[in-house]
Amino acid sequence: MKPRVGVLLSPRGAASARDVLVAARDDIEIVPLLRTGTEARWPSFVPLIRRLFGEPLGIDEDALEGPGQPLDGVVTFADAELELAAAFGAAQGVRHRSAVTADKYHQRAVLGAAGLTRMATRPLDGPQELEPAAAALGHPFVVKPRRGAGGTDVTVIRNAAQLAALKDSWRWERGTLYAEQFIPTAEPAPGGWRADYVSVEVQTTGGTHEVITVFGKFPVYARSSASQGAGQMATTGDILPSGLPRELRLQVENLVLDAHRALSMDDGITHTEVKLGADGPEIIEVNCRVGGHLSRVLKRRSGFDLVRQALLIAAGLPPQPLPDNTGPRHVAGLFVPFDETGGPVRSRVSPAELRVPGVAAIDEIARAGSPRTDTDALACNVVLDCPDEGELQRTTAKFLTHVAGLFSADGVGHRDWTAHMTARLGVAAPAAGEPPATPPSGRGI
Repeated sequence: MKPRVGVLLSPRGAASARDVLVAARDDIEIVPLLRTGTEARWPSFVPLIRRLFGEPLGIDEDALEGPGQPLDGVVTFADAELELAAAFGAAQGVRHRSAVTADKYHQRAVLGAAGLTRMATRPLDGPQELEPAAAALGHPFVVKPRRGAGGTDVTVIRNAAQLAALKDSWRWERGTLYAEQFIPTAEPAPGGWRADYVSVEVQTTGGTHEVITVFGKFPVYARSSASQGAGQMATTGDILPSGLPRELRLQVENLVLDAHRALSMDDGITHTEVKLGADGPEIIEVNCRVGGHLSRVLKRRSGFDLVRQALLIAAGLPPQPLPDNTGPRHVAGLFVPFDETGGPVRSRVSPAELRVPGVAAIDEIARAGSPRTDTDALACNVVLDCPDEGELQRTTAKFLTHVAGLFSADGVGHRDWTAHMTARLGVAAPAAGEPPATPPSGRGI
């Protein structure tokens, strides 16, 4: 009899419903779980779930009754659903991941006590706590959600004006945000075009923690300004291999494994972000679920499915062997951000227009007339597959130049992340009469 895994699904998860269906294969039965009210909020999502898996079971904090047939485990790929998935798993008495360690302020406190972080933190119970936080932590410091994903509401406070803007725009409930010291930034390597952080994907089974792989990153784009208050650290893509020298990679991996032991992380997959800071690697945060968009890149390069691994662990089945992370091929997921998140998409671009050499898959594209928020303010989301690092660098630059032309009506490629990144890749010059592209004040990579 197949093991039955309850998957708490969401349109905003790190794995789509189709990703889950493919990953389950023929040896795991998926029992779809949906938070009560999902159909009202996303009317088109529930019919898709019914077509793929059958009638979903509605649950919420006050209704944790299980299906008629028992489950073997519960898992979610949506950060916002970690607590509900944990509560439901506990109510059913089956395998599930605790949500306690998803609290990032809790993480920092535990890691600090274990000597695994140098960054001081302060809780924020309201806007009146911002000035004391600034006095204790110094400028710059970071304000971020204790629970959250996608870089939303993450703001770097560099001066009094930015602090005042955040204070005036305060809309968060008590205990939602916290403040922590800004991790000192290392001097960039000459000619470097990757971000100063990586992510480490770890699997935990029976108390054993193992590194699956380490992803390099394209530089983030900080959407923030003194007039907007809260901002967003928009991620722009993932790269395999990471590009880290062996000694540094091992240092990063050991730090993350030590953090998992300190946090007593239970069975499942985690996605840990680590900044390559001026004083050495420093954990940014541990996310208690599969990282968004990562499985497609890893599957492309090695055939390893992160989503399937999470399902296997939840089901109590033997996990897949760890992937072979060697070889010259370079695969990347690239998200091209809009400078502005509001308003409709003005450019009319078809998938066929994005299929240029080096593009292996197109996962998402902003549609003309639709709100930019439909794609999380991304013009497109693609996978690049190249024979080596040099070709990936050239392909990325050419693709960004191409996308800038396609989405020019939306300002892509004009003094934004795309313009700055193309220049950083070292293969493009500004148009005649224009100054070199530089990131606007308060927005950098």
